[in-house]
Amino acid sequence: MHKINFRSMKRNILFLLLCISFLLPSCKKDYSIKYDGSKTIEMVLLEELTLDVESDYDLTYTSDNDMVVTVDADGKLLGKNVGEANISVSNTENSLDLKVNVSLFEEPTLNFGISTNEIKKIYGEPRHNFGDTIYIYGSGNNWYSYAVWEMDFFFIDNQYIESDIYIRSDLQLRVDEYLNENYYLQGEYNDTIDDVVTTYYIYLNAEDPQDANVLVGKIHNVGEYKDICLFYTPFNSDKRNDYKDIIGRIKKKRFIEGR
Repeated sequence: MHKINFRSMKRNILFLLLCISFLLPSCKKDYSIKYDGSKTIEMVLLEELTLDVESDYDLTYTSDNDMVVTVDADGKLLGKNVGEANISVSNTENSLDLKVNVSLFEEPTLNFGISTNEIKKIYGEPRHNFGDTIYIYGSGNNWYSYAVWEMDFFFIDNQYIESDIYIRSDLQLRVDEYLNENYYLQGEYNDTIDDVVTTYYIYLNAEDPQDANVLVGKIHNVGEYKDICLFYTPFNSDKRNDYKDIIGRIKKKRFIEGR
């Protein structure tokens, strides 16, 4: 008859439990959702964007407002209308919530004074440029925006001083709505060249002109395609209610460009 060595058995059991304790973490399932992007996503109308989200388990994507943003099974977003939507990304255990803002178009940077190289860092190489004086983006290429087909930047001594964008004329009502929501209309100013009257609509980025530092102007029926042109320029004149100098510069610039 064999004598049972309880001390040895106890050591074996402890060793077995210790081994199991080391193995258990490696067997634990990882349900984390990996995403390094912003929790708030900015898009323009009809832009497509695919979310860079990873998980060891299948992900499900849902939008709480399909009228504004749709998302497919692969995480591709489509901005269908201007507005906001919340996107939920989930597996069986965890979820990730993202907010998506869809705007009519992307405005040019208002960081006036930066160099041509800094503009390139934001927008890439221009489609065409006149030295370091004018940079043109879009205009004939597959431009990213449904509304804007060209965006131009103007420089003096390698400093960004003005910008303009050209928008499809059929979006006039939506452009007016956008401007009225984000800027303050100061008035309309008419200019006549060869019996043709051009009306400049002047907006500022503050209700009180004394607080404004950006002027946005709008012109209709510009160029061959009768576009809407929005021009952006710093507003820092001592004569803050006199826009003639600014309009004169814009008119001269349009003449140089052949608009």
